Amino acid sequence: MTYQPAIAIALLHGLGIMALVAVCYGCVERLPLHLVPKRLLEGLIFGGGAVAAMLSPALLWEGVIIDARSVIVGMAGAFAGPAVTLIAGLLASAYRLWLGGAGAPVGVSGIVFAAVVGLWWGRGKRRGQDASVLDLALLGAFVSLHMVTFLFLPIFPRTGAATQIWLTVMISYVAASIVMGSMMRRERMMLLRERGLRHDALTDVLTGLANRRAFEETLSQKLSLLQTTQEAAISLLLIDIDHFKNVNDRFGHDTGDEALKTVARVLRACVRDGDLVARHGGEEFAVLLPLTSQQAATKVAERIRMEIEATPFDHLDTAFGLTVSIGLASSEQHGTDALGLRTMADAALYAAKRAGRNRVVGPVPQVKGGPDESVAFDLAPAE
Repeated sequence: MTYQPAIAIALLHGLGIMALVAVCYGCVERLPLHLVPKRLLEGLIFGGGAVAAMLSPALLWEGVIIDARSVIVGMAGAFAGPAVTLIAGLLASAYRLWLGGAGAPVGVSGIVFAAVVGLWWGRGKRRGQDASVLDLALLGAFVSLHMVTFLFLPIFPRTGAATQIWLTVMISYVAASIVMGSMMRRERMMLLRERGLRHDALTDVLTGLANRRAFEETLSQKLSLLQTTQEAAISLLLIDIDHFKNVNDRFGHDTGDEALKTVARVLRACVRDGDLVARHGGEEFAVLLPLTSQQAATKVAERIRMEIEATPFDHLDTAFGLTVSIGLASSEQHGTDALGLRTMADAALYAAKRAGRNRVVGPVPQVKGGPDESVAFDLAPAE
């Protein structure tokens, strides 16, 4: 009996499934989901692709089939990582065991082997980012080695037919790996390029902080989340470097740029990992403090003010100091309207400047039944 055409047709059928898996993988990677649901969806996509490949296999003997499932699971390991590979492998293995037959145990062992090979290959190639056509061909050849497990089947021929079957599978796997691997690599490169462009669009070039656009987006997202979850308050700090124009006029813009970078480093050091520090424009910065009450935000703001005041700014042999004025607003007092929160923080910042600078100022909570206006109060003594 000639098995080569049936094997080639089965793996050719799998190419359409592979293309669909690669496209769906890229779509899920672009979704704004948390890591766990994203990896779960990707695992289901790869696992579903492996199951779909088993729906049209090449039947070698009763209960013994060949299809593209091992290539698909191997690609999960090579490009999507351990969590996705585990889910895909479990799904594919469960379906192969459900199909049953004499080749079921060998089929499952082939799935496991392909997953291990894919993970090993992906680790060396940084999830396929720098993979060449030769690398993808070698991946397919390595995955095809799971055919060795067929030797444990009593019905597997010990003649030249066995060599012909293995060579057909290897050639088909190599071709399938090149095709699917190229599609996966293309998706990965496009994703990295898109993320790089987005990062550049949302990052201040000079300081490396988030820019105003990123700040506005994050503020809106956090306030929307606050409305639906009723979590603790969000607080906002607007920070302006006092008399920064004098630094540029006296020492030049290069020194002014270095001073801005130093202020950015101090701000990062004074906040938590989940807080957002952004350059709001010019010498003005913004700090968004999720899950932070006005009282807690006041302590953070005062810590920032003191740290910057204590930081020496050096230019050649000349050292100079900087201070900042900080305006504070909290959703505790002003609700979850982004414009209202920014307006109150901005008003508090200008109040800090009018009061002599180098201080933290926040809005006084409105008195019930009193006039509908905000009054600023001093949280840090003037020098």
